[in-house]
Amino acid sequence: MQTWQLKRFYFCSFILLFIGFYIAYSQLYLGSLAIPIILFGASLFLLSLDKVMLIVVFFTPLSIKIVFGNSGINIPDEPLMIIMLFLFIIKVFEQGFDKDFYRHPLTLAVTFNLFWILITTITSSLPFVSFKFFLARFWCTVFGFFWGGLLFKDIKKIKQYLFAFGLGLSILVIYTTIRHAQTSFSDKKVWAMMNPFMDDHTVYGAVCSIVCTFSFVIFLYRNKATKFLDRLMAIYIGGLALIGVILSYSRAAWLSLVFVLGFYILLKLKIRFKSLAIALMIFLGVGLIFNGEIYQYLRFNKTTSGKSLQGDIRSISNVKTDESNVERLNRWESGWRMFKEKPYFGFGPGTYAFKYSPYQRAHEMTSISTTQGTMGGVHSEYFGPAVESGIIGFLSIILVFGTYLSTNMKTYYQSKNKEVKMLALAILLGLLTYFFHGLMNNFLDQDKAAIIFWGMMGMTVALSIHHKKELNEISK
Repeated sequence: MQTWQLKRFYFCSFILLFIGFYIAYSQLYLGSLAIPIILFGASLFLLSLDKVMLIVVFFTPLSIKIVFGNSGINIPDEPLMIIMLFLFIIKVFEQGFDKDFYRHPLTLAVTFNLFWILITTITSSLPFVSFKFFLARFWCTVFGFFWGGLLFKDIKKIKQYLFAFGLGLSILVIYTTIRHAQTSFSDKKVWAMMNPFMDDHTVYGAVCSIVCTFSFVIFLYRNKATKFLDRLMAIYIGGLALIGVILSYSRAAWLSLVFVLGFYILLKLKIRFKSLAIALMIFLGVGLIFNGEIYQYLRFNKTTSGKSLQGDIRSISNVKTDESNVERLNRWESGWRMFKEKPYFGFGPGTYAFKYSPYQRAHEMTSISTTQGTMGGVHSEYFGPAVESGIIGFLSIILVFGTYLSTNMKTYYQSKNKEVKMLALAILLGLLTYFFHGLMNNFLDQDKAAIIFWGMMGMTVALSIHHKKELNEISK
């Protein structure tokens, strides 16, 4: 056995020994049922880490949350990710850093975002809650982005990662659709159809949108290097994911696909990232100037969701009688008051649900409002960091999103390699659906969304490095 294999064997043995002691000490005798699974996982670690990654990614959509008191962990993916976290630390100490990867602007942006989450964990109003949030974000980011970034040096591994996640999700879509059919596809019961694997239909719709988009790009893109089996896999996964999007009854999921189609048209017109950024700033500026008029205009829309597809789409702008939208406004108003109170460091990562109740106003609350912190967070991937980590937290996540967007657009526009070009487009459009979702939802604290999100971020860096090497070879 080689030295690195021996070290890995000792490490896995230590982990198994620790788990065994914990089961014995806590008298969690049912935990002994997990030992065969753990042994199987340990043997894979000894053989091939890339295979372990694909197995973890496959099982992520199918993982089930096990609750211990006020905490919980998703089985089997999160324990394996934690082990991968320790292995990553060992690898860094043994072999150092990959300079191309760690000097990349997106890597620096992701690292800074993690660093600021750690800083605001220290200053948090609920340190224990924030520490749990930081750990979950840390191991998901290390697994998907940092480990993934190393795996994706071989760009063939990118499709393997995407397809592994897609195959796991396809099983969940079949399971959910069968259960949903038993209720005659009732929109009133859809939120529970994906239990116990996902919390509700919104995160299910968001993940299905990501998978649907990248799968159809791979299937439709004209690339002689794409094998027939890859195209067959892509249409199978994409087709099921599209069914998932439609039957999720998630308005944001439906509109995210329309948004991505519109963005693709802009790409075909060769629009540049700078032009997009300027247009967005103008749009936000106009929105801020006329926010009062826009708000009053939306108040006249009385269409509610759940009546028809047309009604569901129109109801997105209804902030008077559609309770899900009114409740979002309640959360955002509460969050704005919190931000004004602590604009620099925020209340701490993951604390919004426990802290926003006193900042609500009676006239803004709805029948689904709560004072117990049991009905979700701030409903925004952009506004949430501002409330919980202050203005720098907000800017750090915007920096991550912006760097990701500009990097992928550059790779797509400039690469002469058809495979790289296709993958850059698939990743760009796939995660753009999540950026759209981020306007009204936040799911990065859930492993189902985080693993594919951070994995695709790592793919972005790998493709960018591969593209730069292509340019260097051509220049020589």
